Amino acid sequence: MDGLTERVPLPEHVERRLHVWRGAGALVLLALWGWHAFVRDTEVPVLIFLDIAVHEIGHVLFRPFGELTMLVMGSGFEVGFPLVVGLVFLIWKRDPIAFGICMGWAAGACADSARYIADAPHGALLLLGGGPEAVGDWERILGEEFFDKVYMAPRIAGIVRSVGLVLWLVGLAAVLAGMWWHHRRADDAERPSRVRASARPATTRPIDRSRMWR
Repeated sequence: MDGLTERVPLPEHVERRLHVWRGAGALVLLALWGWHAFVRDTEVPVLIFLDIAVHEIGHVLFRPFGELTMLVMGSGFEVGFPLVVGLVFLIWKRDPIAFGICMGWAAGACADSARYIADAPHGALLLLGGGPEAVGDWERILGEEFFDKVYMAPRIAGIVRSVGLVLWLVGLAAVLAGMWWHHRRADDAERPSRVRASARPATTRPIDRSRMWR
């Protein structure tokens, strides 16, 4: 049974070509995320549910550090978590394509947080599990309860959105670099096999006509 589940290693050049196609899929994914986050300025489909879960986990993890830290780290953890995951892929796994995807995820989280911050003066966004009287994180952070700087919400939101756009471009560059790297390595892996095939001596022996009909 163990033999049935054992992974058969592919030739290196085939493995590299598959990584190139994986990068092409990542480019499509980043394009969709960028379109929704920075062109349409709307929530990224499907990814928004993951962002909400990470946001709420950030509140829970940082609750022991005080009310203000707990409020800030909802958005902070939403953006920081994919950044950390991306660095793990880049440093330990040496996988720039996965790193690029994580940067795209972080970029979408920045765009989502910027939309949340910009809503602080208005309180128009629907809140998860909140009723009509619910107050958002950034309404409280920038409101009278803490900093009393609600007029700065558009400026802060603009900065966070710009950071998100930079992260998206970094992710795009990382995926393209990973595709180029795997393409070059695939060519290098194929070249020795071509050389060996062309250098292989002919095995066909000349015909001895005197013995041909014996």
